[in-house]
Amino acid sequence: MKLLTIDGNSLINRAFYGIRPLTASDGTPTNAVYGFLSILQKLVADEQPDALCVTFDLPAPTFRHEQYDQYKAHRKGMPDELAVQMPVLKEVLDAMNIPRYELAGWEADDLLGAIAKRCEESGWECVVVTGDKDALQLVTGHTRVKHIKTRAGQTETIDYTPEVFLSEYGFEPIKMIDFKALMGDSSDNIPGVAGVGEKTALDLVQRYGSIEVIYEKLDALEIKDSVRKKLETGRANAQLSYQLAEIRVDAPLDIELRDSLRSEADNDRLFAIFKKLGFRSFIGKFGLKPPSRSTGIAGSSAGVFGSHTAAADNTDMDIAGLSADAIIKVRTQAQCADLLDKARMAEFIAIRLDSDYFEAIAVSLAADRKVYLLRSGTTEGFDSVLKELLSDKINKASHEVKDIICACLEQGIETGGWIFDTALAAYLISATDSNYAVALISERYCGFTCGSSGEDSGQMTMLADSDGTFAEEAFAIGLLKNTLGSKLKELDLEKLYYDMELPLCRPLAEMELTGFLVDKSALTDFGQTLGASIAETSSQIYSHAGDEFNIGSPKQLGAVLFDKLMLPAPKKTKTGYSTNIEVLDQLHGKHPIIALIKDHRELTKLKTTYADGLLKVIGPDGRIHTHFQMTVTATGRLSSTEPNLQNIPVRKKMGQELRKMFVAAEGNLLVDADYSQIELRLLAHIANDPVMQKAFRDGEDIHAVTASQVFGVPLMEVTPIQRFRAKAVNFGIVYGISSFSLSQDIGVMPYEAKKYIENYLAKYAGVREYMDSIVKKAKADGYVATLYGRRRYLPEIKSSNFNMRSFGERVALNMPIQGTAADIMKIAMINVSNRLKAEGLSGKLILQVHDELIAECPQSEAEAVGLVLREEMENAAGFSVPLIAETRVGRSWYDAK
Repeated sequence: MKLLTIDGNSLINRAFYGIRPLTASDGTPTNAVYGFLSILQKLVADEQPDALCVTFDLPAPTFRHEQYDQYKAHRKGMPDELAVQMPVLKEVLDAMNIPRYELAGWEADDLLGAIAKRCEESGWECVVVTGDKDALQLVTGHTRVKHIKTRAGQTETIDYTPEVFLSEYGFEPIKMIDFKALMGDSSDNIPGVAGVGEKTALDLVQRYGSIEVIYEKLDALEIKDSVRKKLETGRANAQLSYQLAEIRVDAPLDIELRDSLRSEADNDRLFAIFKKLGFRSFIGKFGLKPPSRSTGIAGSSAGVFGSHTAAADNTDMDIAGLSADAIIKVRTQAQCADLLDKARMAEFIAIRLDSDYFEAIAVSLAADRKVYLLRSGTTEGFDSVLKELLSDKINKASHEVKDIICACLEQGIETGGWIFDTALAAYLISATDSNYAVALISERYCGFTCGSSGEDSGQMTMLADSDGTFAEEAFAIGLLKNTLGSKLKELDLEKLYYDMELPLCRPLAEMELTGFLVDKSALTDFGQTLGASIAETSSQIYSHAGDEFNIGSPKQLGAVLFDKLMLPAPKKTKTGYSTNIEVLDQLHGKHPIIALIKDHRELTKLKTTYADGLLKVIGPDGRIHTHFQMTVTATGRLSSTEPNLQNIPVRKKMGQELRKMFVAAEGNLLVDADYSQIELRLLAHIANDPVMQKAFRDGEDIHAVTASQVFGVPLMEVTPIQRFRAKAVNFGIVYGISSFSLSQDIGVMPYEAKKYIENYLAKYAGVREYMDSIVKKAKADGYVATLYGRRRYLPEIKSSNFNMRSFGERVALNMPIQGTAADIMKIAMINVSNRLKAEGLSGKLILQVHDELIAECPQSEAEAVGLVLREEMENAAGFSVPLIAETRVGRSWYDAK
């Protein structure tokens, strides 16, 4: 028999600091529990134990505190975000039927020792799982210690057997007690022998075995006199430390090993806990099933489709999904006509559409609480019914509406009447979630579980056996429309949603459909040019290295740089030397090969990612059709994928060449409009800083004004280098830059950069006040918001972890500014699109890149389209400083930019 026994406190601590902050829908922190379960699942899969148990510390003092009142005196208390998760974890373990042991006056380590001893006496194998090396003293022929570390969500383990321990330490595991008795342990405040560190302690134990032998033969030991004196002076502390470091195996623990044999979890109880915590993935991973019956279809106080309640008239349905007779397969024309009549009369219908092939649609109606399934080939007049349902004559709610609109336009189906998008609503309510699949958000917000489709990407495949899940998702969309609609109102997000996010779906869909024309021949030639440059750069690198090697291999490159060329080496990792960009930047100027390697990387990325990569995604129409993501960034910015056209490099000449490949069609021109310093203008407005506002209102060069303020020189005497540094400070302040990072950016010492920031904040008092007040507000509210009410929740800002908390503070500074800029751009896009149509212009928006809009139009319309872009962008919002948009025209993106 094999027993896996886990140090619960150690493991949940490591999970807490190794996993980013996560919260349940009620705000309860969950990252430590999530991490613990992830590690537990892997441990069980790797070890396949017969039995399993967990030990915990209790907050009460132990016998060690009675021996030494300074024991663990320096240790900080458990962070509140972790403390609230301890009872949650124990509740989870109880529901999983995993025994847990804790004993007043004893530590979890002692309980591990007692359990290991009991296993040895019973002939069982014991595997002790812990992140604490104290437990290594328990290693025997029957007991293996699995030492575990978690960093940034990645878990590493070392299995310590007697052989592994001996090879690492050079003495037997039980002597770990003597080792700690000599060197002490700062984390537990075990004193050890003053002046004896790890290296000396290791040598002493390897040579003499134990403190008993060391002190018996102290005068005869072959050691330095200074070490002998330290040992003599510290004799009492060594003996005390031995007692504190020794894990007791005689704890009076009431345990029967067979009680720890693995058994089935309490399905209903564990399912309910995981659902409450938002651990949908664990429901599947642990093989849980929804409870067989429920008091209501959704368990939501919001009811089903408005005034109906689940319990009132839907007792034939349970939380797991719709009953078979609630799904109506529409076959005949009479059934189609009946459905259309009901749909026209309804306040709205909820649909799930197979938008890849337009072969099926599921329609959910509030009135009769049914879901209607229509399928091409089996539903009479399917095409005409589908077009009617998708028309603007019927109000509809669905999921990822922009993609449906784009698919409809591509199929030549005119569509409208879209009054709700559940994905967009869930995103606005919680912008940092990683997944907005229908199944996931319906369970989270409505308590309604539909099939298993939400475990992956949320995309549906219309296979014959998927009808049930497809119907459930349509039903879930109806539930979500009401539940999320109420939540939007509660959070004062309705205007943002109905005036900005939802109306943007149509312009984005049209932009995706139109695409951006690419000069394929020029792009091919560019790729060949890059290939020749890469070959030449490689040749020069080989010449400096004295031999050919794989430049793309960090291991081979590290060997060349640090072993062969003897450049200053960074700390070596398990996989070898790091050769990332930070390391190369530190080596800048120390050898000609460094600049060549950086050039080689840039050229290789340009060729593989852009020149070659873009060729692969040019459509039959010669255009690239990027996909705009509306629910990815926490700031509200749009992102571009498949391919990412927002990331075309522009800083260096070779990267700028790529923009020459993006062109207008014959007889057309590109009109490019770009906001000028919108984030700085918003900072001036939001911070209400009079100096900065005046500079923008007067049309002055804000970077020169800042240089004048920071360096204390007249505006006309500002030098180019002063302006450059002031520009870096201006933009850095928006992102909460540190003095160290600023010093790296502008090439000065950190103390100089710190002085620049201090001078800046002294001159721009409004900005200083804003920075202080927004962080305080974020800590008080738990979130920050844009001027339009878009929220980003910041659990990190209250973290006890310094790095997490600092990240939260930086986000608090930046998000209201960057997010407001994103909101303004969305308003401008909607207005530009509407006005182009209203004025009968043929020009169309084709791309948005952060603060930039690009339209394509006939040459004869270029002036009119440019005017529309500039006016609508500049008038998208009214602030204390003017918004300025600069427009240019050209045949290519390069020319227009």
